[in-house]
Amino acid sequence: MAESQPQPIVGAFMETEKEVRRLFQELIHQSWGHGSSSETHAWQPCADIWETDDTLIVEIELPGVKRQDVTIEVEGDRLHITGERRTSVARRGRHYYQMERTLGRFTRQLRLPHDADRDAIQARFRSGVLTLRIPKKSQQ
Repeated sequence: MAESQPQPIVGAFMETEKEVRRLFQELIHQSWGHGSSSETHAWQPCADIWETDDTLIVEIELPGVKRQDVTIEVEGDRLHITGERRTSVARRGRHYYQMERTLGRFTRQLRLPHDADRDAIQARFRSGVLTLRIPKKSQQ
């Protein structure tokens, strides 16, 4: 009895089918619009900075960030604002088609002017916006 050998065309078809299945799996599991999941990227919040005659004002957009997840520190002539936008429990386990809101840690560093009163900085966090009021030292 002659031994059965696979037909060359059947083997080629099977290899093609495997490759199509692999590509399909990659497609449905990739993070669309990004090279990788946005949850792993650091981000930098937007800031507006202006001054009046006696105050420097900094507004930083932090939507979705909780007040307790933000730290403000002054070191020398630098103002450091750090924090984290965390994943909500409801978000875990979902399979997204698109994910544009960045999560994770953030940092902003701003150089303070020489006349900034570093000991009198006031902070307010309201509606996802952190507002810092930095008084200027009086010039005598």
